[in-house]
Amino acid sequence: MNTKAIKYITTFLLAINCLTFLPKPTVASAASYSLGGLKISTYYAHKDKSNGFNVFGEENYKYLSAEQKKELLELKKCKNKGQDLSEEQQKTLHSLIDSIIKGKLGDKDYVDFKSLVEKKRSNENLTDEENERLKDYTDIINGNKLSTKDILSQFLR
Repeated sequence: MNTKAIKYITTFLLAINCLTFLPKPTVASAASYSLGGLKISTYYAHKDKSNGFNVFGEENYKYLSAEQKKELLELKKCKNKGQDLSEEQQKTLHSLIDSIIKGKLGDKDYVDFKSLVEKKRSNENLTDEENERLKDYTDIINGNKLSTKDILSQFLR
């Protein structure tokens, strides 16, 4: 191979490499809320599959009442328009998130989850068992793991 061909190949590979680093436009927002004194961030984006807790996902509607669902849809419209949420809307969103988390975990596990979050927030060291339980709760909330309620409902179909 001559040097001219090597230069062309190198230039071509560099151009392809530069294209892979160009930012891809994604509409995303973040909302943070306090759960038992711990500030938790919830991200929601226009993606087919997103990792983490999607507040506006249709899978969360089953944990909300009709009125709560209506409020969530109104908040989703505001988010889609790119509007900032008012203080009252943020409080509503936080209460809806709490309702969804409580629905996913159940009453008993929700109380345990809140106590673990508070303990972690106060900079106390969690035991390995507590860390594992917190990880399990987080996986259930994010949809990476089925809750006991979901497992039973699938089993009883």
